[in-house]
Amino acid sequence: MSNVTEIRSYCAQCAVKCGVIVHVEDGKLIAVRPDRDHPCNAFCIKGEAAPEIVYNAGRLKTPLHRTNPKTSSNPGWVPISWDEALSEAARRMLQLKEESGPESIAFSRPAPGGSAATDWVPWLVRLASAFGSPNVITTSHICQWGRDSGSAYTYGVGLPTPHFERSGVMLIWGCNPAVSDARMWNRIKENQRRGGKLVVVDPRKTETAARADQWIAVKPGTDSALLLGLIRIFIEQELYNPQFVQFWTNGPFLVNMHTGQFLKARDLESSGSEKQYVVWDGVQSRVATVDPELHPRHWGVEPTLRAHHEINLASGERVLAKTGLQLAWERVEPFTVEHVSEITSVAPEKIRTFAQYLATGGPLAYYTYNGIEQHINTAQTNRALCILYSLTGWFDVEGGNVRFTQPPGGDIDGRGILGTQAEKRIGREVRPLGAPRTGAQAYTVYDAILEGRPYRVRGLVTFGANIIVQNGDTRRGQEALRKLDFHLHADMFENPSARFADILLPASTCWESPALTTSFGGDPSTHSYMQYRAPAIAPLHESRPDMQIIFDLAVKLGLGKHFWDGDLEKAFRYKLAPTGITLEQLQAKTGGIWFPTANQFKKHAAEGEDGKVPGFSTPTRKMEIYSEEFLHYGYDPLPFYEAPLWLNPQNSRVTKEFPLVLTSAKLSQYVHSQGRGIPMLRRKAPEPFAEIHPDTARSLEILNGNVIRLSTPTASIRVRAKITDKILPGVIATQTGWWEACEELSLPGQDPFSEQGSNLCLVVTNDIIDPISGSVPTKAYPCMVTRIQDEDSPLGTPNTVLREDAPV
Repeated sequence: MSNVTEIRSYCAQCAVKCGVIVHVEDGKLIAVRPDRDHPCNAFCIKGEAAPEIVYNAGRLKTPLHRTNPKTSSNPGWVPISWDEALSEAARRMLQLKEESGPESIAFSRPAPGGSAATDWVPWLVRLASAFGSPNVITTSHICQWGRDSGSAYTYGVGLPTPHFERSGVMLIWGCNPAVSDARMWNRIKENQRRGGKLVVVDPRKTETAARADQWIAVKPGTDSALLLGLIRIFIEQELYNPQFVQFWTNGPFLVNMHTGQFLKARDLESSGSEKQYVVWDGVQSRVATVDPELHPRHWGVEPTLRAHHEINLASGERVLAKTGLQLAWERVEPFTVEHVSEITSVAPEKIRTFAQYLATGGPLAYYTYNGIEQHINTAQTNRALCILYSLTGWFDVEGGNVRFTQPPGGDIDGRGILGTQAEKRIGREVRPLGAPRTGAQAYTVYDAILEGRPYRVRGLVTFGANIIVQNGDTRRGQEALRKLDFHLHADMFENPSARFADILLPASTCWESPALTTSFGGDPSTHSYMQYRAPAIAPLHESRPDMQIIFDLAVKLGLGKHFWDGDLEKAFRYKLAPTGITLEQLQAKTGGIWFPTANQFKKHAAEGEDGKVPGFSTPTRKMEIYSEEFLHYGYDPLPFYEAPLWLNPQNSRVTKEFPLVLTSAKLSQYVHSQGRGIPMLRRKAPEPFAEIHPDTARSLEILNGNVIRLSTPTASIRVRAKITDKILPGVIATQTGWWEACEELSLPGQDPFSEQGSNLCLVVTNDIIDPISGSVPTKAYPCMVTRIQDEDSPLGTPNTVLREDAPV
């Protein structure tokens, strides 16, 4: 008689971490279902496909050692024991460390938001830190840098959680929660039912945009022009929140036009304070100083928001000074509605209506993602979005974007262990404010491997990543991986990047691994929710959980003191210690528990007995409309519009030959380059395709289902045409991550290094990138498409996919 057990757990296959109930029969995982009693009770097909993932025949089963050269198409894998694999890996790593320093070994991980890595990535960073390497290759430059890091240059923190439950208007800019975040999508739909309005900015009529009250179809790469136009409307028509902008932004602070720096009290008098800023008092018509540490009620002045005056300095110099908001106005003044419409293809009246929605619709909360991240002007585009939101005054207000309190936690990633080694991180000297602040980027590591810039990287330790398929310039990545002296890779499957490893380790799925989360984030009900996830089943074959592999390798490297000598439970107790919650409490309450927290709105304005306020964690302690920090590093202190590659007149030869614009989008079935070997997922989206507007297709004599060649100035790939009016004319949208075959469905794989394949990153290079963040313009790249003969294509027959209702 069979014995079925139901285990309350959560799915870790992406960062949403939906609560689930795992059904196990006689030690075998047979089903995963949503846990409707869990506060994070969304669910998607990837969770449903868990049994197929766990028992997929393609999983790695034992540690493997390479016997053939890295130039061979066959690695010549031979099985070895775990002790042999880890001992050899530790020996090689320590040898390279002694010869070339710990920074000569890079570590690589997948994006936690789109993989099962969310549970263990901080522990991998801890391993790199303890080893002494500052070079953890991240994907932040193409995935959420602007939102999570870039926003701090305006707000002092990354973009807080949108409080959609109380929003009058929900703004989604450049992302599609309907396919990428089931929990957020549920929250949006629920608020719509309560009367909340949804506005979506996207060149595609996504599932999210299809439900919007307003869909703003902006041409890829022109978002900053639209944002500058909206800021212009807000300032010109005084749609902004006057009190918030006056007292909680640096908009009224006067800037010395000779230096570009804010005037301080010490500039007016030699004995003045370095911490006090100069404003123009509109009531008394004179300069005055204000202390940002004090609540504005104690200033005793009424700062003017838009002003420019000649100011006498203590040095005897007389300088022109302008307020931050005045400078912002001068920057946006040319971006009239008509001009913005010409650039973006958004109708003038729609732009005006959009502005009114944002200004008058009640509490406004917004969310953004990769749609504005992967461009040559990512940092300044995000700055423009943050400034626009600053003008509304809805920050940290009920129904706005709120900094909800999370439970405290122990220092997991161990960056404090790294110390001054962090200064050696590759790319940091070139982009000091960008993604290299926290991690290295694939293309800079390629340079270090191949050219020794700024020093030679000789080793790579990878957990779960597919670096050369998910980063631009795949062939340069291939060349770099071949040149490494040592490469260790841990994964569930052998992906194209893993084929170049010297040692390949079998990792368990999240369903076979223990984990602990102290916050599910995402919304008010889950920020303080904690849960221990016990393994639902024992690890299959000889696989080990990623976290266990990290700890075991650390011990072999002599770093056991930083990893509790390999004891995972001790590590979990360390993580929990600041909360006062014990591991036993969480293990007894398998569905999770709430940690008591007190949420407070407008935390920046919480006045103490001494009249002081926290303000914002920025240099001026205010929201920064004008960024002196950007100026200090040689960047424009105000956002600006830069034409994307496909529209840049200086690039006329390229734009003439490649007149279309290439962008990319996510499929709900897959996370990045994973999942195409899973039948349940592959049936829903069996082939790589490109969306083309009917008018564009007609002009190119392309029919629905035709195999087409998608070309850029770099290379070309082959995909199938999907004709749809859910995309702007002249725009081509495809997907990243195609390489894997699905043998059960007789669907072929795609060679990621060949122009006969469908690897998007083959046709995008890293030559022209955002100078601040380091972002690559995958969302707005010049391209052309042409029809080719079906019989030359490995994609299958036209009738297998691409109905109008096919998943997008």
